[in-house]
Amino acid sequence: MELRHLRYFVAAAEEEHFGRASHRLHVSRPAVSQMVADLEEELGIMLFERMAQRVKLTAAGRALLPQFQTIIGDLHQAVALAKRVGEGKTGVLNIGYGSLTLLHPLFRAAMKRFHETYPEVTLSLFEIPTSEQPKALAEGKIHAGFMHFGPKSGAGRPRRAPGAVPQDETVLENLRIQSGGLGVVVPHDHALAPRKSVSLAELSKERFVVVPRSSVSPGYGPLYALCQKAGFQPQIVQEVGSIASQLNLVSVGMGIGLTVTGKNFNYPASLAVIPLKDVNYTTTFALGWVKGRTEPVLDRLVAIVKELAT
Repeated sequence: MELRHLRYFVAAAEEEHFGRASHRLHVSRPAVSQMVADLEEELGIMLFERMAQRVKLTAAGRALLPQFQTIIGDLHQAVALAKRVGEGKTGVLNIGYGSLTLLHPLFRAAMKRFHETYPEVTLSLFEIPTSEQPKALAEGKIHAGFMHFGPKSGAGRPRRAPGAVPQDETVLENLRIQSGGLGVVVPHDHALAPRKSVSLAELSKERFVVVPRSSVSPGYGPLYALCQKAGFQPQIVQEVGSIASQLNLVSVGMGIGLTVTGKNFNYPASLAVIPLKDVNYTTTFALGWVKGRTEPVLDRLVAIVKELAT
């Protein structure tokens, strides 16, 4: 039994006429008659009573009609769904982001526009540090992530995702949103807060709150290297797991921290971010995904982010 058997039967049953059914299906009348006869022969039962000017369903035909109508209806819905998925108008999109991403208005604007433009897409957001996003991408937990890289992170370079299956060599493709620099974040009432810029050497007496696993803010190694070049050893009083925690501790006076500077980053009013004038440290904010693993819904998001970033 083929799909066309169902379609021809349903058309003939609803029209109660092989001629009208053929017109509806854009085929010849003999084609409809033959297809119905083939179906009856396969089932071993009569489905229609043939009359001079029309056909009429038998009891078996009446029992079969709603079942075939349901099958065809489900098929049409499946085809329509597949088209919407293929066009990126429905589906599932999982996006990773870190706490620093929340400080940039593009993230909120992109999520808001995507949700409003594609309401049938199930959009889920997962707070994942940039350092852990390649693993989440390799394992398919997220489709893309808003990432922040320091000068040696190499956005898009090949990297093996920690904990992923051995054959996974996750190569990231990315859309660069913007570049930035490095600054010092202090409480708003700190002596340095009113300054337009500051040298790293001026921070020699300060206490530092550090995010060791951050991919964009200097951890132990880079921080020590930068400070040693400026002529001092940094005094680290606290290490935290996220930039959000770092900013919270800085705001209550636990110390100062190094963080990203750049246009549009909106830090809390309780903090001041001052650019470092003697440090060559370039940062990158990007949307990244696994190279070659794009999907229509992801393409839609990339287009929105690209438009907002220009």
